[in-house]
Amino acid sequence: MGGGDALFIAGVVALILIMLDGKRRMRKRAVANQASPPHASHQHQLAPPVEPATPSLRAEQPAKASLPTAPLVAPTQRLSAPDGSLIGETLRIAGTVHARQPLVIHGTIEGDVEATEQPVTITETGGVSRRIEARLISVAGRVEGLLVATDQAILLPSARVSGSIEAKRMKCAEGAWLTAKVRVTSR
Repeated sequence: MGGGDALFIAGVVALILIMLDGKRRMRKRAVANQASPPHASHQHQLAPPVEPATPSLRAEQPAKASLPTAPLVAPTQRLSAPDGSLIGETLRIAGTVHARQPLVIHGTIEGDVEATEQPVTITETGGVSRRIEARLISVAGRVEGLLVATDQAILLPSARVSGSIEAKRMKCAEGAWLTAKVRVTSR
């Protein structure tokens, strides 16, 4: 057996190993997809797994384009606003934030938030200290200071609010922690 024959056999073995690994990954991904809860409608679905095609298997299966695989991550429930601004979990802002579109806060703002005609959402990981003025304020995180909602303030079960609230309407879910002076306005 010459050097060319050995390389040919090594290549065939490598292709077989790649195919077997692909099948193993497909089975693993299928099991993980069955175990995970259904995705929310606004989250992106992962592309179905693609098996690499080899010349020896073309008669059995049509060749498919190879796509990069992404790790499966369990979906998390997060408050979000479509087509708005996002302040990420690791972001800390000291100062005033002016928003002319919906604002979702996962991080921390030490200062004022002014979004007079827009909704502002503070998620479980988010926090604001000083003042928030917005049309609709939804709180699942921590707020210290003044909340001014020209339409409605919503305190979700994980909300921690201390200070003052001025709102036309207010909803406070069971479990929310509230130490505040509340004033219903006619604005």
